[in-house]
Parts: sequence; C-alpha cells; structure tokens
Amino acid sequence: MREPPCSVNLLDGKTKEMGRRKASWSEKLVAALLCKGDLAEDELDAEPCSTKNLFRFASPWERFFFAVGIICAALSGILMPLNTVFSGMVADVYLKAGDDAAGDEDVLDRVFVILYLYAGTAALQFIFSLIQQYLLLSATNSLVNKLRREFVSTVMRTEAASLDATSAAGKMSSLLNENVDKVRNGLGEKIALVVRGMGMFLLSIGLSFFYNWKVTLCLIPLGPACAIVMGLMGKYSSSSLKEQMDASTTAAAVVEESIMNVKTVAACNGQEDMVKRYSTFLSISSRLGAKIGFINGFFEGAFFFTIYLFSIASLLIGVPDVHNGGAEAGSVIVAFGCILLGTYYLGTVGPFMMALLKARIAAALIYRIIDEASAREEVEETVEKLRGAVTFEAVHFKYPTRETPVLKGLSWKVESRQTIALAGHSGCGKSTTIGLLSKIYEKSRGTILVDGKEISTIDKNILRRNIGVVSQEPCLFNGTIRENITLGRVWNGDGSEEERIKEVTRIAQATHFIEKHENGLSTVVGDGGISLSGGQKQRIAIARAIFMDPSILILDEATSALDVQSERKVQEALNEASIGRTTIMIAHRLSTLKKADVIYVIDKGIVAEEGSHEYLISQGGIYARMAEKQSLCVEEERKTKTREDKPFNHSLDRHSSLRSLLCDRAKSPLGDDLPSPLSSSKSTFLRLYSHGHTRQILSTVIFAALRGLEIPYYIVLMGLLYAALNAPPTEYWPLLITFCVASILMGVAVWITLTGAYYYSGLCSEGVMARVRETILSKVIHTNAQYFDHPETSNATIVNDLNQHAGALIAGLDHRMVLFVWCTSSFVTCLAFAIVAKWQIGLMGLAASIVFFLLLVGLFYLMTIFMEKESRTSRTAELAMEILEQVRTIQIMAVEGYFERKYENAQEEVKALTRKVTVVQSLIYALTQASAFFFGLIAFAAGAEYVYEGELSPLNLYLIGISIEFCGCCLSFINPTFPDLVRANSAARILYTYFDLPDEIDAGEDKAELSGEFAVTNVDFAYPTRPDHKVANQLSISASSGESIALVGASGCGKSTLIGLIERFYEQSAGTIKLDGIDHRKISMHNLRSQIALVGQEPVLFQGSITENILLGCDGDLSLDDVRAACSMANASTFIEDLPEGYDTNVGSKGRSLSGGQKQRIAIARALVRKPKILLLDEATSALDGESERIVQEALGRAAEGKTSIAIAHRLSSIKDVSRIYFIEDGSVIECGNHEELIDLNGKYASYVNAQSLDQ
Repeated sequence: MREPPCSVNLLDGKTKEMGRRKASWSEKLVAALLCKGDLAEDELDAEPCSTKNLFRFASPWERFFFAVGIICAALSGILMPLNTVFSGMVADVYLKAGDDAAGDEDVLDRVFVILYLYAGTAALQFIFSLIQQYLLLSATNSLVNKLRREFVSTVMRTEAASLDATSAAGKMSSLLNENVDKVRNGLGEKIALVVRGMGMFLLSIGLSFFYNWKVTLCLIPLGPACAIVMGLMGKYSSSSLKEQMDASTTAAAVVEESIMNVKTVAACNGQEDMVKRYSTFLSISSRLGAKIGFINGFFEGAFFFTIYLFSIASLLIGVPDVHNGGAEAGSVIVAFGCILLGTYYLGTVGPFMMALLKARIAAALIYRIIDEASAREEVEETVEKLRGAVTFEAVHFKYPTRETPVLKGLSWKVESRQTIALAGHSGCGKSTTIGLLSKIYEKSRGTILVDGKEISTIDKNILRRNIGVVSQEPCLFNGTIRENITLGRVWNGDGSEEERIKEVTRIAQATHFIEKHENGLSTVVGDGGISLSGGQKQRIAIARAIFMDPSILILDEATSALDVQSERKVQEALNEASIGRTTIMIAHRLSTLKKADVIYVIDKGIVAEEGSHEYLISQGGIYARMAEKQSLCVEEERKTKTREDKPFNHSLDRHSSLRSLLCDRAKSPLGDDLPSPLSSSKSTFLRLYSHGHTRQILSTVIFAALRGLEIPYYIVLMGLLYAALNAPPTEYWPLLITFCVASILMGVAVWITLTGAYYYSGLCSEGVMARVRETILSKVIHTNAQYFDHPETSNATIVNDLNQHAGALIAGLDHRMVLFVWCTSSFVTCLAFAIVAKWQIGLMGLAASIVFFLLLVGLFYLMTIFMEKESRTSRTAELAMEILEQVRTIQIMAVEGYFERKYENAQEEVKALTRKVTVVQSLIYALTQASAFFFGLIAFAAGAEYVYEGELSPLNLYLIGISIEFCGCCLSFINPTFPDLVRANSAARILYTYFDLPDEIDAGEDKAELSGEFAVTNVDFAYPTRPDHKVANQLSISASSGESIALVGASGCGKSTLIGLIERFYEQSAGTIKLDGIDHRKISMHNLRSQIALVGQEPVLFQGSITENILLGCDGDLSLDDVRAACSMANASTFIEDLPEGYDTNVGSKGRSLSGGQKQRIAIARALVRKPKILLLDEATSALDGESERIVQEALGRAAEGKTSIAIAHRLSSIKDVSRIYFIEDGSVIECGNHEELIDLNGKYASYVNAQSLDQ
C-alpha cells in the first residue's frame, strides 16, 4: 500500500499546506539529528519526505540487505572508539609503571595483550565494513534502478494535463537524472556513515561512563548541543537547497532543448542566446552554492568549537580528580578520548547528513510525480474488441495551460467502418479530438461515446489498442525499422509477424526504400528516426499504425510529409486499409479528403458545416472557399513535347537518397578533428583548477590545509594532558591552564577555517562548473552537424553527458575536495611528526602507508575500468530521455509495457559491471575503515619494544602511537570521497572531450551585405557517414536577387539537403555555392545566417514566451513593434492577441501549448522579423489550413519583395506563382521552368499537379 503523497510543488519546490500536523518532541529530536531542518517549527511538513519513506519501493530482500548493512555499520561504529580505548589502556600501563617501564617484561606483556585486542578488532572492523558496504551498495543500486523504472513507468501513465503543467520532457528528464542520483548519493554508504557516527557517539558515552562517570557527566550535554547546531544547519540550508535544485532542473531543460534542436538554434544564430539563458540559471545555482557552503561551514565549525568548549569543562573536573585520588589517570584519558573522538566522528558526518537531506528532498520531488499519477485509479469496464462507432455530443474542452476553450460544444459522429474527415483552420480543435478520443485528455463537459458506451467507462489501454494513429509529426524511436513497426506487439501469436510486417510496409509504400538499405528491416533509424527523411518516417508511422489492424484509424495529416506521387499511392493504400475499420482523417490538403463519407468542417470549436465533398463545394461555404484556394487549374489539353523540347533536362544515372537535412548515424568514425567521448582522453578532474577562480581555489586549499593541522595540534594537546596527569599535584595547574587556552584557540581556528573552506569551495565549485558547462554547451552548439551524426555523440547522448556527468565532476571542487585536502594535510603532518619523534617508527608508518596506497591505487584502477565500461555500456539514460520526450506517442499507442521492459532490459545489461564496481568499492571501504587499527597496531608494537630497550620514553610512544593511528583515521575519514573522485575522473574524460572540441572556424567576411543573388553550380555531396551515397549529384540551381524559386521532388531526393548546404550545416564535396558571386564558405557563418531565414518542415519552439521565441538570435535592436509586425505578416497576430497573456504567453516545452499551425506561424514570424535577404521555406505552410496558407502565402510574397526565396513544398498550390520551379530527382535537376511551362512540358511536375488537383 502506498504512503500518502509528498506534497511538493514540482515547479517551485515550495511546501504545500496539506498534510501538516503537530510534531512531537521525539520527532523534533530525530529531525534535528537527521538534519531535517524544521527543529524550530511547531509543525512538520510532508516535505522533505521522511527517511523511512526513502525505502518505500524496497523489496523484502532489499530491506533485509539495508537492515543487515545498517547493523554492520552500527557495529563498525561501535568498534571505532576502541582504538582510543586501547591507546588509553597502553598509556595507563605506562603511567602506572612510571619510570620503571624500560626493561620490565611484565609491562611489555601487558602492552602486547592490548595489541592482540588491536589485531582482533582490526579484523572484525574489516569484516563488518566489507559486509556493510557490499550489502548497502547492492541494495541501493537495486532500489535506485527500481525507482528509475517506477518514475519512467509513472510518467508514461501520467495524464497529459499533468505533463503539460510541468513542461514535461526537459524537467522530467532532469528529475530522473539529477534527483535520482541525489537519492543514490544519500543512501548506501552515506546513510551507513551517519549510522556509524551515531553508533560511535553512543558507545563513546557508554565507555566514558564505564571508565569515568564524572568526566562523562560533563560531556553528556555535548550531544544535544551538537544536535541543535546540526539541526540549525539543516534548517537554514534546506530552503536554499530546494532553490538550487529548481535552478539546476531548469538549466538542464535549457541544455536539452538547445542540443536536441541544435540546427534550429544555429540557423537562428541563437547559440549565444541559449548559452546566456543557461548561464542565468547556473549563476543562480552558483550564488546559492556559495550561500549553502557558508551555512554548512559556519555550523560545522560551530559544532567542533562546541566540542572543544565542553572538553575543557570535563578536564577541569577530571584532572584535579586524578591528583586528589578520586580517579586513575588512564580512566580520564580513555573517557575524554572516547567521547571526544565519538563526537568528532559525529561531526564529520555533517556532509553525509546533508546528502541524506538532499536525498529526501529529491525523493519528495520524485514521489510527488509517482503519487499524483497513482492516486487517479480508474474503475473501468473491460472491452475486448471495439466496432469503432464514435459519437461526440456537445463536447467542451480547455487545455490546462490555456484560459481559452478549444472546443465549445463540438458534436459529430462516425458509424462503424465509415470514413469521415475533419477540416478547418489551424487551431480550430481538429487534433484536440484525437487526444480526447484516445483519453490522453479528459473532456470538460459533454459526452463521448464509443460503441454506445461512455468513454470514461472503457479501459484506456483497451481503447488505445483499438486505435491506430498517424500524427502530423511522425515519431520514431531509436531502434530498427522492424522494432518501430511492431513495438513489442505480437501479430496473432502464430509466428506470422514477418509476413504482416511486409504487408503493412507494402501498404504504406515503404518497401522500396527499406529494401535499398543494406540491413533492410533491421536498419537502425537512430534517435527520432534521424536516418530517414520526413516522408520515409511518415510511411513507417503509417505501417506501424495499421500493423495491429485497429478498429479505428486516425490520420492526422498522415500524408503531409509525402511528395505528390507517394501521397497518391499511400492515399490509395490507406483507402484500402480503411476497408473494415472506422477511419477519421484530418488534413489541410483537401485533396486527401474527397473520398470521405462525411466531412465535418470545424470552426471556433464547433461543427460549422458537414456533408460530402461535392455537397460542401456546392454550398459555397467555408469548405468551398478553402478548396478554391488550393485548387490548381490544370488544362485538359496539354501539349505533348519530347524530352528535347524541355527547358531544362538532365538524364543522369540515379543514385537513391535516403537522407534529408537530418542525416544517418551509421557507425563510422568521426573526422580526426571531432573526437568522440569514448576516445582515450587523458583529462582528469584536476583540469578543473585551470578554469579561473584561482583565488577562491587557493583560498579553499589554504583553509582546508590549515584545518588539517588540527589533528597534529590535538596530538600536542594530548601531550599536555599526559604531562598534566603525570605531573606532581602541585605543578599540574599551569599545564592544565595551557591546555584549556590552547583548546579554545584551536576551536576558534577550526571554526574559522571550516567556514572559509566551505564558503570558498561552494563559490569556486559552482563557479568553475558553471564555466565548464557554459563552455561545453557553447562548443557543442557551435559544432558542425557532422559531429552529431556519430552514435556516440548523438544529441541525446550529449545532453545526458552534460546533465549527468557534470554533477559527478564537481566532486573535485566541493566539500569533498575540502575533506580530501584536510585529511591529506593531517596525514602528512602526523607522519612527519612520527618520523621526527622516532624516525624508525615513523618509517614503519610510512612503509605501511605505501603498502596501503599501492593497494588502494590498484583497486581504484580496477574500479575506474569497471565504471567507465559501465558508462559506455549503459543505454538507460538515452532510453529514458527518448521515453520522456515521446511519452504521448507511447501513451496513444498503449505500448507502455513494451518500453518498461525495454528499460528494465537496458538496466539488466550493466548489472554484472555494477556488481564488480560494488565489490571493489567495498574492499576499498573495508581497508580504509580498518586502517586506524592496523596503523595503531604497528606503531604501538614497534614503540613498546623501543620503550623496553630504553630508547623511547612512554610519553613519546603515546604521542607517536596516536599520531600514526590518526594516519589510519585520515584514510577512514577520506574514504567516502574516493568513489566520488573516481566518478569525477571518469566524468572528466567524457566532458573534457566536448570541452576540447575545436573552436568554430568562422574567419570569413563578417560585414558582407548580401543582395540575395545566389548560384549553386555542379554541387556534389554525400553525408560523411555514408560517403558512397550521393545526395547531391552535379546539382545546379540559381536565383537572381529578389527572385522566388521552388524545389519539388520525391521525399528524400535532396531538396532539404540543399537547404543544409546553403546554411552551412554541411559543406559540399565538389562544386560551388556563391552568394552575390562570393563563395559562401568565405562569408562568416554568423553573417551568412543573419541574412538567411529558415522555416523548417517541423517547426521548433523553445520554452519561453512567444516574443522570446521570435527574437531568438536577433541582435537586440528589434522592438515589440517589430515582433507584432512580423506576426501580422505571418497571420499570427490575431490568435496571439486572443491569448490571455498575448505575446508574453509561454509556449511550453516544444511549443506544446500551441497547435501545429500556430507553431508554424510563430516560426514564420521568427523568420520574417529578421528581414532576411534570402528566405528558405522548407514546407513552411505544410501545417496551415487553406485559408491561413493563402494569407501567409500572400504575406510571404509581400515579405519576399527585395528578397530571394527558396521554397520546398509538396503542396504545389503554395509554389505555383514562383518565378522558377526546379524538379529534383536523385540529387539532380531534371526539369526547370515556371508553373505554366512545366505543365505544358507534361512531365514529372505535371503528373504531380494532376495527382493533386481538386478540379479533376
């Protein structure tokens, strides 16, 4: 049974008022100890979630592993104070022996009995630590994998309204990557270290009571005092932590949309704008990082000052008691040392408690998504097979992100096996009906019936399995063509799937281009189907839609990306596929709707007209006017001309092109100047120190190194204590006063150094990482398109690397660096002290250190190998991003289960490597935790012999012994940073490969003012990953300044490739492209693109306001009036001004709050506001209805005055008035002329016109 939802607002991280209750005193104490941060409040909130709630998805075995691991951690913590007990017992033996220890075998024997206890405890510590670490890491890895699966599964099953409200993909991806990693970081060894610290502290109190209750009573208040200090640290840092997480989440979303749409960003010269947006959120995170660092350092310093303060009070009672005969000297040393060391260890768990707090905050954010989805359980009637009759009765609907309703009483119906069509202007609500029919959205009012049953009573998965959808923007997944068609679904279960696949690909006119691939159906299509052209992707989507023989087939602009001939063939195939099923067609291209039994014309959210095509034409209403604008008047009698009569004719061998502007990601190597992240980079996290912030880094190192002198100073204090206890009763007070003053000074020094170290580490870690991240994003989005063709540097891979590995790389600069420098400083000074005091024993300690160091280096090397191999092998991050990006497509096809299995299988692939990393990491942990006992054993064993021989005094033995023992303690303290530093090193190898990308070479003419004349002459081009397939083959076109031309041809013939060459996404292998007679490669890319505007086939908008999207990449001298003018020309101003927030309306992730046609008009306005000299229109009006297309076409005609325009279109009505039309086939021009000339020619273009004409 699920626990109550954690009430955390996903967007702002603020705590809601629900679920608040009075906190008991015990809850407040636990909250303080666990750094909950609400100690001073009278009420507890549901967020951060409880520590117990972190384990809510753990299985019984995982809970058992956690329980045993935590018990072992507690036992390990109980053993840790024993080294202080043993060293105190050794001191007590020598204090009792006085000056007669030399040559006394009885003293030597008693010391060696204690050393046997040292050895046994060291072995137990190793065993407990090994078991603890292995069980906790294994359980944590399993639990985190389960949490990832649960999160991904939940998002796939979450209502679209909730996803819209969270700007789904970008923030969901960040929640998964960053916050799940925080949960991992807070569990496992971190929670064990907290438990160990608690165990040490409690046993220290017990041992102190056993040895000297008076000293212990003075130190008892130290525990609550320290708890209060640590609780205050959590209280004052938790709000800043939540703000920092929100800023990081938003920054991650900026990275994702920038890199996933890198060509749009480049075409708009928007690289710097995106980097600035990224920098804005990173700067917020940096500022909060410094604040959090100061808070943590201040309160942790106060914690240690409190320890020193209470230690003075205890010894002012304990030392006089010894000299008064009330206690033995050894009991004071043991009691004081135990509780001081226990409290000291408790103080070192501050960062681990903070990691636990971060884990609880992160878990609350994740659980909110999971709980909100799981709270909406539906009681639904099971329906096996639907007939397909659908009725909409007075349906109202409003998107959650908009104020204005989309549907205002929509009514229409379709009988079983009937074909209907929905027509109307962009944004009228046609595509919205698909979301309602497939239960992606829930209606506000009205009735939707399927087979006479209210849709709310029908199981959504059963419903969706009876619906096949081909949407306006086809979505394919990274995998083979076969996998994209079946998506894990089984046809009949009789092994006939292969025949069914071949049948549906034949129906969708996809067989020809599939067979031209070497691997056929096993061809990998890449992220988003990037290896296929738009038309090819559409045909695969059509094949997928009809694979399972759905009862209802929905075609939402299903042929919009196809050329005329393919459209005609596919339309015939779809007509055939429609037999026996209900078909609902949505299209702006009205030639595709003529065969529909009934056409419903939707206007302003209601049905304005209905009837057959002929009837609606005869009525002269909205539909008739739309049809009139699209009709091409084709003369009945055409002149027959021979090929020699053509104005332009190339008869060349044909080379098939399977590419569009987005190219194939075949597994071929990158160019030498474009390294892959998997290349053998020599970078380490040490490069972090070369990115400026030198003063802050040096300040951090200095403060941390000074803090490292605390342990040697403590050894000196213990010498003063030993001397005070060994002094005559009349001479101990000066020594004790000196001890007290020195302790106060040490406490103040520790407070200052910790505050400084944490503050500067927070400042420089966030600052340096912000610079690294900004530089990487800038370099990546300035890199040419060839780089993204490689599977190892795909867009999704780079996004994952930048968002995920940057968090690991920061370990080289944050509090973990402070701990590393502090422990290293302490280790070196303690070892140096031992060497100076007795070089023979010091060298033994050095030899032991070298052996331990070599062991650790070998284990670290193994761990690095396993971790890097795990990183290379794992596909989970890329797969999760793909799922989150395409969640609606997954939902509407009801294939959530398939992707759940696919994600789980991807996790299983790396389990063996993860287990190896866990084993090595556990060995490292166990060795370092037992090191204090091993080092103490060596030092006291050797020193006892020297005391026996009379070559060393007992005082010096004690000081040397605890000095070398502290060398082992330093290894124990520093151990938690080792795995993080290894991950940082691995992250550096990946991230610095992007960082080291060559700077964009853009040394061309920066001030060239173009008139718009251009000429493409004999251009050859093949994508670098497929050099044997020419996409452009002796391609030649030209246009004078201000002239409008158009490119026509089948999907994949090379039209969009030419656009990419003009934009310099790629460079031709032969031939020239000249603008105003200048080779376009001699014009700087920024200058070139500032005078060229591109409107692509699939409009891309970014999170932000409409104004921000339109002004992306502009120089800054444009005003809101310019934006309004551009929107007016693009026929967008009316619907924008009808929105409640007008031009300040946030378009949402990927522009989801707008319809396809509205997004396209915003994209056109973005092009027009630049006042370009050359307009590149790649299906610029494909998403518009007939009336909007006419108006926009007229606007583009006005905007093109004085400009050169190149249009690519399958809808030939949009290009019939251009000056010249080039018909391209297989990368070459085979026909050229204006519309009338090509009609007279009666060739390929004329056949396209015939197929598309509405007058036939």
